[in-house]
Amino acid sequence: MMLRMMFFSLAKEQSLIEELWEYFVNKYFSVDLPYLENFTIKTGGLFSIQSIIVGITVGIIIASIGTIYTKRYIGSFVRRLLDCKCHDAESAKTLYELGYLKNAGVRNAVKSGGTLSRLVRCVEEDDFFAEIDKKRAEFEELHKDDQKARFVEPEFKRDLNTMHFYIPEEKKYTADIRFDSKGANIGTAVIVIIASLVICALICHFLPDLIKMVDNFISITKGN
Repeated sequence: MMLRMMFFSLAKEQSLIEELWEYFVNKYFSVDLPYLENFTIKTGGLFSIQSIIVGITVGIIIASIGTIYTKRYIGSFVRRLLDCKCHDAESAKTLYELGYLKNAGVRNAVKSGGTLSRLVRCVEEDDFFAEIDKKRAEFEELHKDDQKARFVEPEFKRDLNTMHFYIPEEKKYTADIRFDSKGANIGTAVIVIIASLVICALICHFLPDLIKMVDNFISITKGN
C-alpha cells in the first residue's frame, strides 16, 4: 500500500512538472504567426522554428552548467595536481593523498577518462600499456609467419584506491589554462542562464513581427 502511494505521488509530481513546463514554454516561448499574404508556414514548420530556438537556448544553458561543473569541481582536482607538482611517475599521487578519494565527480571523471584523459596520466595505466606493447611485439615476432594469429589485448582494470595520477610537464600550461577557475562562478552561470531565457523569449515574441514585416515588404515590392 505504501509503495503504491509513493508511485502515485511520484507520478503526480511528474505530471505537475510537465504541466508547468508546457505552460512556461507556451506562455513565453510560443511563436504565433499573424496572417501572411505572400507565403505560408505550416504548423510543422512553426513548431520546428520554436524547437530550434528553445533547443539552442537549452544548449547554452547546459553548456554553462557543464563549464561551471568542469572548472570548479573537476578543475579543482587538476589544479591540486599542479599545486602538488605531480608532473611525472615519481611525483604522482593517489586520490587519497590528493584529498579526492570520496569525491564522486572526480572519481567518475578519472574512471571514465573523458575530459581528463588528454591531460591527466596514470602511472599504473602507463606501465600496463607499456607491458602490453612489449608483449604485442614479442607475439608478432613469434607469429610473423602466421597470418591468422591475432594478439588479444587484455583490458586495463582501474583501481581508483591505488592508482597514481600526474600531469606531464608538457601538459602543465594547457591544463592550467583549460581549468582556470576565473569566471567559473555560479553567479556568472546564473546571469548567462537568465540572459539566454530572456533573449529566447524576446526572439519568440518579436519573430512574428519580423516575419510580418518581410511579408509586407514583399507585398509592397509586388505593388511597385
